[in-house]
Amino acid sequence: MSSPAPENNKLLSDRIRKEWHLVSGLLMLLTLLFSVVRDDGALGKLNNLIYDFTMAAAFTQPAPSDIVIVAIDDYSISQLGFWPWRRIHHAQLLGRLAQARAVGIDLVFQEPNPVYPSDDRALAQAIEQHGRVVLPLIYDTQRQEVNTAIPMLSLAAKAAGYINIEPDSDGVVRRVALQRLTPSDQILPHFTIAMLMTGDDVDLALHALNASQSDTPHIPFLGRSGHFQTVPYFNVLNGDIPPSFFKDKYVLVGAWGSGLGDTFPTPLSKAGLSSMSGVEILANTLQAVRSDNWIRTPPAWFIALASCLPVLLACQVLFYLSPRATLLGLIGLVIAILLVNWVAMHAFDLWIPPLASLMTVLLAYPLWHWRSQEAALNQVTEELNKLQLEYPDVRTALNERLSGLSTRNLPHRLTQLHKSINLLRQAQTKREETLRFISHDMRAPQNSILALTSLQRQDQSKLPPDQFLHKMEGYAEQTLELVDNFISLARAEAMEMVLSPLSLPDLLADCLDDAWASANKRSISLNLNDSDLIWIKGNAPMLRRAFTNLIQNAIKYGPDGNRIDIDLIAEPQTVQVRVMDQGWGVPADKRASIFEPYHRAHENTAGAPSGSGLGLAFVKTVINKHDGDIVLDSTREQGCTFIVSLPRLDSSDED
Repeated sequence: MSSPAPENNKLLSDRIRKEWHLVSGLLMLLTLLFSVVRDDGALGKLNNLIYDFTMAAAFTQPAPSDIVIVAIDDYSISQLGFWPWRRIHHAQLLGRLAQARAVGIDLVFQEPNPVYPSDDRALAQAIEQHGRVVLPLIYDTQRQEVNTAIPMLSLAAKAAGYINIEPDSDGVVRRVALQRLTPSDQILPHFTIAMLMTGDDVDLALHALNASQSDTPHIPFLGRSGHFQTVPYFNVLNGDIPPSFFKDKYVLVGAWGSGLGDTFPTPLSKAGLSSMSGVEILANTLQAVRSDNWIRTPPAWFIALASCLPVLLACQVLFYLSPRATLLGLIGLVIAILLVNWVAMHAFDLWIPPLASLMTVLLAYPLWHWRSQEAALNQVTEELNKLQLEYPDVRTALNERLSGLSTRNLPHRLTQLHKSINLLRQAQTKREETLRFISHDMRAPQNSILALTSLQRQDQSKLPPDQFLHKMEGYAEQTLELVDNFISLARAEAMEMVLSPLSLPDLLADCLDDAWASANKRSISLNLNDSDLIWIKGNAPMLRRAFTNLIQNAIKYGPDGNRIDIDLIAEPQTVQVRVMDQGWGVPADKRASIFEPYHRAHENTAGAPSGSGLGLAFVKTVINKHDGDIVLDSTREQGCTFIVSLPRLDSSDED
């Protein structure tokens, strides 16, 4: 039988390679698709979560010493009274900040104070006298209007900039636009740009404006809330802090109190930290503009390329590594993507949304597992179909349903393939045993006949006719016994047993009658210890021959005058037949193989009778096909006991 294994292996490898190309192509397409829609819907929210996690995992950076926040905090409110305060306090505060490089007041004075009109004039004079004060603008996107401070204050201020804080769709502040263009083509610079212009950092401001035209950068928050230098409003106003402290510094005046409502979630808030006040968000933005240190998003093509690279690596892992190593490799790849993303953000100021590559890498394992299993399943199914067509025994075995396994999954098919391979191995073993039987056991008596015939032709070694015929008859009978036993075993292994109700005591009595002549020649007594009528369902000819073999073996391998007893022991579900003798017994090293074909317990013992080694193999095959079992209990030189267990016939079937 020629083996198609190399061709089959090539076919399976071709299928696996084809599936790998398909899976790799699909993964690359998914990566590109996810990278295109990275900011939409759920994908955008997940990318934002990863961004917040990466931002929160940063090392805290030192706050600049020349940016100071004058906080309208709870302590100051408790000292000066309920908010809002009189504007004369702000005018007095500006007097304390005369040496500051620029002062940004994060308070909108949209309405005049009718109760204290002199306060507005005093504040306008203080702003004009200071000369480096920036006031805020608020751009109403719905009405498309720009809300400014009252004209008196606006005219006195050095500059103005819009302070709109625009959170992302999930309410978290991550980015800032450094300028806005109104429908009337009015350009509104950001509040921090106006402060830099006022503080004579014009080049920095212009550079930031030019760089921000291509995208809206992310704010690189230096630390959690309270990271910047912060002094209470009341302490500055009260003179507790000397004016020289603010020399050449950018000063931001804004709300910090818990009840003022000017706080927003930031990426650091996602890490369990508190929200950040609007004035501190302005401080972070001001420092980013001054240092030109923004977290920017690269172009779409760069993001797509960066997302595809780990997916390409994942595809190589799928093809070349084992399932376990593949799983560990993909997990390591996911961790590596997050680490590289962290390094890109904090070392190179780049935010590359990693969700496209993460999702595709996570999908790679189940997708490849599915397609590779399908390819293997189809290949195994085809091979099983071929085996069923070529080998009927394989077809019969594969028709047996395996409990707990679906007929269309890979474990079931592999189990069937394993059974088929075992059957083919058994067939190969049978073939080798048959060849050995033909080449050795069958040839031995034939060679003896030829040798005897050759001797008979020589006058000096010629035997008397009666002796010659007797020896010829013995060799012929030995040949016939070998052939008969071989055919009987082959028939027992191949045939489908036709079972019918039969009386076991009657069957055993017939077996003893068949063996009586052989036993009588050697004065051996045969005893059947009968019991109540016991019925079984079996094939009478096969069982009769099997029990006859056991009795004949007891006769052959025992002394003259031996005693052979057959006991029947009835149990609720089974019946035991014990065949006992006082013969030679079986050596301990031969008991494990005594029921295998061509194995004899006494083949090397002097004076042992001849045999084929097929008798007990036939007995075991027949008993097993009756859903029974046979075991040997033996002690050398003290005889053997063969114990046969067979299922009893139900009482309903007996009727």
